[in-house]
Amino acid sequence: MLRSSGLLILILLLMGLAESTVARQDTLYMSVLNSRKHRIGALDNPTVGLFMSPDAGATWKHMGWTGYIRVFYTEAGSDGVLWSACGNGVLRSSDHGLTWRITTGWEITEVLKVKVDPKNPSIVYAATAYGVFRSENSGGTWLKKNAGFLKPFVSDIVIDKSNARQLFAASEDGVYKSADSGTRWMKVGLSGKGIRTVVQHPANLNLLYAGTEEDGLFISNDAGKSWRASNTGLTSPTVYTMVCDPSKAGVLYVGTHGGGVYRSLDGGRLWQPMNDGLTNLVVHALAVLPSKPSVVLAGTLNGGLFKSTDSGGHWMFNSQEEAQVWGLWVR
Repeated sequence: MLRSSGLLILILLLMGLAESTVARQDTLYMSVLNSRKHRIGALDNPTVGLFMSPDAGATWKHMGWTGYIRVFYTEAGSDGVLWSACGNGVLRSSDHGLTWRITTGWEITEVLKVKVDPKNPSIVYAATAYGVFRSENSGGTWLKKNAGFLKPFVSDIVIDKSNARQLFAASEDGVYKSADSGTRWMKVGLSGKGIRTVVQHPANLNLLYAGTEEDGLFISNDAGKSWRASNTGLTSPTVYTMVCDPSKAGVLYVGTHGGGVYRSLDGGRLWQPMNDGLTNLVVHALAVLPSKPSVVLAGTLNGGLFKSTDSGGHWMFNSQEEAQVWGLWVR
């Protein structure tokens, strides 16, 4: 009898765990830079900035200043803290986006990405048109960290998941690496190429991807020591964004300038366009939902946000008509 009761309790606990897992929703953050409908002083003046969806894109709520703020990218820290990379600097919210304050001064503008150290959320990096800046006190002060860069325009930063002191940066002159939290940088590949994004595979941490301006996608299997082109089938060579399917090691998506979304099922050896229903083919941002990886979102330039529920097989317009969606982030 005791064994039967124990087994019943175990089954009920497992059922409850399964139900809670199914019920869990990913929180999405969307950064909207601008909109063709935006008119200062006119009635047709849609809100731009940061939007949040608690239900996988079914509904969206504005989470920023009501004024015109150019937001490129947003990432969450801990305990309700949000960081936004904006045209006028780095913005921080400590109450889930209800209120915001700017943490940077006049010398830090055109911030394209902001990345938070997952092991120490008080350390934050800003990738800007003028190089890399680092804060060690949650945005209280910022220091420029450009030693080693030939061209300091940096559009993306990766914090190595296996070693938070190791960073990779996308620059106008190749991929750079730092082993000391950005104090010194060294070029590790793709010299002379404009790098738009760098991505670390979520499971294989030695596997890196670099999207370029007009040179396609490159892959490194040895943490940036060597790189090889991976463009078979990728006929649009400017890659703005790239994302991995967290549930399938070989499934990758890239967003391109003019070619829309491409998908690879074999780790990048072969690419196929996936644009059915995607009416705008300039894709700046991509996201895959961890809880349901068949759901993919694509942010376009002047076309708004699109959503696919079948791994990119078909797309439907989701929100932000005629807007420039520059950033997507999932928590």
